Amino acid sequence: MTQRGWQIYVLPRTDEHQSEYLGPSDERVKFASGFSGSNAIAIITLTEALLWTDSRYFLQAEKELTEGWSMRKLLEGEKKWFEHIVENYPKDTVVGVDPRLLTA
Repeated sequence: MTQRGWQIYVLPRTDEHQSEYLGPSDERVKFASGFSGSNAIAIITLTEALLWTDSRYFLQAEKELTEGWSMRKLLEGEKKWFEHIVENYPKDTVVGVDPRLLTA
């Protein structure tokens, strides 16, 4: 991350086609965090690793997330991943993302 000048990296659980079912080589979130559920988006910084998922996967995420990761709940009224970035990091923070994996 530091070589690229990023302070945050956004990692959605998807592939280039926005598929729900991923091949093993596209399981980037699982590789990074240990979480194998089908709905997740992660943000990784130099000081924290956070994963957002919905209520179907709360228990699974608590069991599977590797050390150093924290779960955030995708619930109405809870902050979403992009709100977390906006509210907790300076405006000039550089955010990295693979543009093939994130839709507008």
